[in-house]
Amino acid sequence: MRLHYTTLGKPNRNAEGRVTNAVLILHGTGGSGQQFLQPQFAGELFGLGQLLDATRYFIVLPDGIGHGKSSKPSDGLHAHFPSTTTTTWSPRITSFSTTASA
Repeated sequence: MRLHYTTLGKPNRNAEGRVTNAVLILHGTGGSGQQFLQPQFAGELFGLGQLLDATRYFIVLPDGIGHGKSSKPSDGLHAHFPSTTTTTWSPRITSFSTTASA
């Protein structure tokens, strides 16, 4: 299973090595994280001095499962595509936030 993501900014780590400035932005209905790079979203949030200023935060924009460059049934698994839920991915997202690097 592949989860593709795009990042903006750089992770800041505390003394224990944990990322302290990560922001995970998920698409509400599935889709590609690339949509968040469009001017109507990125131009309002990620610029200098804006709410999610990419010079202050490490922003993670994942593609939903089955969308963008993340795994999808048509990649070859078809009916054998694994069943996933939010709880399936939560440990992986937590792990990513503690191991991510620029």
